[in-house]
Amino acid sequence: MSVARISRLLDSSSGRLLADHFTNREREELDRVSNGRLETLSGRIAAKEAVIKVLAPEGEIIRWAEVEILGPAGRAPRAHLSGRAAQLASERHLHAIEISISHEGPWAVAIAAGATGAPGTDRDRHNGGEA
Repeated sequence: MSVARISRLLDSSSGRLLADHFTNREREELDRVSNGRLETLSGRIAAKEAVIKVLAPEGEIIRWAEVEILGPAGRAPRAHLSGRAAQLASERHLHAIEISISHEGPWAVAIAAGATGAPGTDRDRHNGGEA
């Protein structure tokens, strides 16, 4: 994700990008970022895109605001799902989606991985196998 591209989109959208793609809680969290706000915003957009690809690999429609990325500075971000995003996670038996965000220079990247099974269990042990 190009940080410069996000900057241009913000400038051309007159604030609609934030209003349409981010929840109130996300915008409040972004307002508290003093250094690197544009990089943080770009990383959050990359994270939303990564989560949407985990939930809808075949292109089902998910509203960006249904994937809420929250996490104070210095702590791991978390995905909070609502609407169609939450429904797809349930259908796919995903109990959590782990996210990692990084930004360096002009780029922001994120990865997301969906976890199935009961939280805190090893899948093999859960199914009676050995670890």
